[in-house]
Amino acid sequence: MKSRAPAKVILFGEHAVVYGEPAISMAINLYSNVEIEYSHETTIDGFKPDFKYHSYILKALELAGIERDVKIRTESMIESASGLGSSASISVATISSALALKNSWKRDEIAKLAFLTEYHVQGRASPVDTSTITAGGCVIVSSDYNENTLWKISMDDKTWFVSRVDISDINFIVVFSGIKGSTAEQVRKVYNFVSRNSFGMEIIKKIGEISRNSLRELENGNVEKIGELMNENNKLLSILGVGHEKTNEIMESIS
Repeated sequence: MKSRAPAKVILFGEHAVVYGEPAISMAINLYSNVEIEYSHETTIDGFKPDFKYHSYILKALELAGIERDVKIRTESMIESASGLGSSASISVATISSALALKNSWKRDEIAKLAFLTEYHVQGRASPVDTSTITAGGCVIVSSDYNENTLWKISMDDKTWFVSRVDISDINFIVVFSGIKGSTAEQVRKVYNFVSRNSFGMEIIKKIGEISRNSLRELENGNVEKIGELMNENNKLLSILGVGHEKTNEIMESIS
């Protein structure tokens, strides 16, 4: 069984969504492919599995209930640690192929198991990346149910609803700064900031407010206002400690 899963970009709400605030994200046309077939021994791209290098794939197989040996082949167009959801794309494609191999393929189940894969490997996560990649198009992940809700995902005391968002035909520029970073490390950095600073949750809530305000602008195609909100959102992420001077330079060069 072979599955293809796209990359994603988060437009608004990155990191704040872990704490229950809304995030808006969309899939883009870069892809990962994962092919799985039963075999006499388990290999990944011709090598014996090593959790250090194959943690997402191995956890995905476990959660999908694959108990027999399998041969896995992967390929990806997505630059790792670039913020485009490379691990989430591999997780979704692996879960998709594994469930198809068992004749139990369901889109909402793929989204839930792929989220659990990321959660267990990273230690803390939101379903934004995995649900966006599973759903395709543009979605909002929030604590609110609406008529466009595709599925819900719960973990501990949090519940996220993944809903479809119809946005105008807008051209977004996606720029890779060349600075790589671990998602798990960035999530821990925000957690430490919020835990140690009394105003940390205020920043999180402000990011959530920006996400809500951006919905109408995205639907109406108000490019100038969207840019202003993205600049404001980036400043708040910098306060949380997950910004970068290179990102600021890029944004200033195109504003």
